[in-house]
Order: sequence, then C-alpha cells, then structure tokens
Amino acid sequence: MSERDDVLLLVDISDSINKILLYTSSFTFEDYTNDPKTKDAVERNFEIIGEGFKALNRF
Repeated sequence: MSERDDVLLLVDISDSINKILLYTSSFTFEDYTNDPKTKDAVERNFEIIGEGFKALNRF
C-alpha cells in the first residue's frame, strides 16, 4: 500500500465499516454463514480496515 494521507485512510476505514453494516444489517448469523458472496464482501472490507490501520501505524 502506498503512503496516503491519514485522513484518506480514515475515510477508507469508515467506508468499509459502513459497508459491513449495510451488508449484514438484515442478516442473522445463519444467513450470513450461508451467503458466500456476503462473507467474501465482509471479509474483504475487514482486510481494508486492517490495511488502513497498519498504514496509520507506519511510524
């Protein structure tokens, strides 16, 4: 990941959190575990969150 402005990284993190909430708000845990597309989307957004925090802690 290239060095990006911290504000942009925080926006990415916030966007990913909001996407996870949007994707899962109407799901039960069983619904979630039985929907591979949603699981993939949620897991990818958790990766983006992790990459963002890792980039913020670059010092």
